[in-house]
Amino acid sequence: MERNLKNVACVGCGLIGQGWAALFAAAGYRVAIYDSSDNVLKHAVERVRSNLERLEEINRISIGTAVGALEFVRTTPDLADALNVADFVMESVPDNYPVKKAVFKELDTLAPAGAILASSSSGLLMSEIQTVVSRPERCVLAHPFLPVHLLPLVEVVGGNRTAPATVEATCNLMEKIGKIPVRLNKEVSGYIVNRLQAALLREAINLVATGVASAEDVDRAFCNGMGMRDPFIGPLLRAHLAGNGISKFLDQYKESYRLRWESMASWDTIPSRAKEALIRSVAEMPIVRNHSLDDIKTWRDRMLAQILKLERDYS
Repeated sequence: MERNLKNVACVGCGLIGQGWAALFAAAGYRVAIYDSSDNVLKHAVERVRSNLERLEEINRISIGTAVGALEFVRTTPDLADALNVADFVMESVPDNYPVKKAVFKELDTLAPAGAILASSSSGLLMSEIQTVVSRPERCVLAHPFLPVHLLPLVEVVGGNRTAPATVEATCNLMEKIGKIPVRLNKEVSGYIVNRLQAALLREAINLVATGVASAEDVDRAFCNGMGMRDPFIGPLLRAHLAGNGISKFLDQYKESYRLRWESMASWDTIPSRAKEALIRSVAEMPIVRNHSLDDIKTWRDRMLAQILKLERDYS
């Protein structure tokens, strides 16, 4: 039976929490935003407003509805108040076990017994987090990607004591707010995307550190090559197409990939020489030399919004 979720509590309201709050409000859910920082709460509603306006720009919500959606949002410095009538709790606090466990112990005590407790963790295991709660069956991970209000993917995975119904209800809710949920069949550190990103980042760092190419050219190669294709073709479908069938691909390219893999980096801690080389090379990138971090983030989000709007206009 589908659960009727109406009230959402966003616990922790940095960039991730602000993105969640905008999406829930845009979909008509009543949202209570809690944060322990008065300064964060002070600016939270304005950031949620900005996120909603960006959703209007890409036609995710109708023009003029951002103001109305804000009426569903309130902030509170009192965690018990935020959780009082919550059906779904979206936690977005710093990503380490001691902090997550401390927060989940409070959520377990203060949230209604039937509320789902979800974490935005980017790599921790729910099986470990849920050891501190009395109702582990209602705990689940829902990992989004920055900027949360724009990128549609969310990775959903339960711990070893999570009820299947909790995972199902979370996936259903994510779809209702415009997310594309990907369900993991079992836990693994970093889930899907961050493991792929970790492998890609290690080789990108190594290419710079060994003098193969500058950071600027590594990024240019990615953006103008696989980055152009990968928004709609993933690595496994790409291999299937490249070989006229995945079986043929594996046979045809096994030797060339063997040569690549055996010459790739295999370290699991960034060597100091690689770190130093990467810092120097990134600092030399024209966009880094000429623009602040905030300017680059604003440009990134604007470009992403244009891509998403184009996708929606032609879908």
